[in-house]
Amino acid sequence: MPDDTSAAVVNEFEAESWPLEAAADSLHQVIDGFQNGDTRPLVIGDGDQPVLVVLAIADLADFRARIAELLANPVDAGWLRYYLRSNFDMSSERLVELLGVDTDHGLSSLASQVNVEQAATLMPDHLRRTEAGGNPLMLIGDGTMATAALLSFQAFQVLLALDGGGKGEDDSCAHDDEEKPTTPLEVLAERIGPVSTQLVAQINAGREPGLPRYELHFEDDLVEHLRDLETRAQKAPGGGAYDELNELLHQFDQMRSGLVEAEAVEPDEAPYLEATDLKAALPDIRDAFREGADDPYLVGLDGRPLAGLISYDLYEELQKVSVELDGTDEAPVLPLPQPRWENGPRLLPFDIALEMCEAVIEDITNGEASMLFIADEENDPELVLAPLVWLWAYVDHLDLESAEA
Repeated sequence: MPDDTSAAVVNEFEAESWPLEAAADSLHQVIDGFQNGDTRPLVIGDGDQPVLVVLAIADLADFRARIAELLANPVDAGWLRYYLRSNFDMSSERLVELLGVDTDHGLSSLASQVNVEQAATLMPDHLRRTEAGGNPLMLIGDGTMATAALLSFQAFQVLLALDGGGKGEDDSCAHDDEEKPTTPLEVLAERIGPVSTQLVAQINAGREPGLPRYELHFEDDLVEHLRDLETRAQKAPGGGAYDELNELLHQFDQMRSGLVEAEAVEPDEAPYLEATDLKAALPDIRDAFREGADDPYLVGLDGRPLAGLISYDLYEELQKVSVELDGTDEAPVLPLPQPRWENGPRLLPFDIALEMCEAVIEDITNGEASMLFIADEENDPELVLAPLVWLWAYVDHLDLESAEA
């Protein structure tokens, strides 16, 4: 979530937004400033709130590039969807529209260009269009290359938040007594739950005498991740969530002891496999799931994740969510295998599924709705290989506590 600094910056722009008429009269001066290196945006309001922003074209290009980079990776795209929905009640598709990002063919202007005089004349129409829910995007420049862009303040707020508190910008765990509140590791563990408390007690029992115990600062999103791991570890002791929770708590112990520098701690990413390696690795992956691991595997080509390999139990929960939502723009209602669905995909024996994994990934690469349901020895569904974008579309709606109950 954007931090207080980002909120303060937004409030500052709200306080300094210009009336429409004054902004139109000053547009030439603002554009000249952009050309001379002054990149301060011009925020335009309707008398009650900011509605439009005139932004230097270089800043818009940078913003577009950052969003396009996030959308190009299914994992980052899922994070972006969650971030936008949680903080701005906005879909990633709406942000793409507001910025003019062409995700199929890279970056494109996707907006007409007008000169400065025309832009000043058109501003009232664009303000009304924005307040009616439309997209005001317009490129501005007197030459062949645009100098500035007019876009909605709604999109501009996302830029401010990403700069101030979004992905890659915050410190999840830091030892900073002057600026941020700190917490003893033991207190943190008690707040998280009994598994964490027991693990920290074991850590303390094995500590070398005389080591310091600095307090650490824990960001809210990191604490929420630890609570998620705690819930899953209680349901599956010794599973993947338990191991990750144990590893993180040991890292925190190293930091509070001064043995390693306190730095950003982010949740581990799901393991990645090339499609060509999946056949050889699948027997071990199946064994890991049977032993209690519950983290998904990402599968793709040339380092680009395209599919997710998950347990059927988790897939069933995602499928229920997809039915409740009746599908999304990114994904259909998830199918169930035959005979649970009369026309669903066939449930395949493990040996046959081994031979088909790479072909399924290639189908997904080509945009086909291909997936695998893999059976155990009793011919019950055990694993699912499905397009990653389908799984990401529903994972943010999943109630983890009920899913693992």
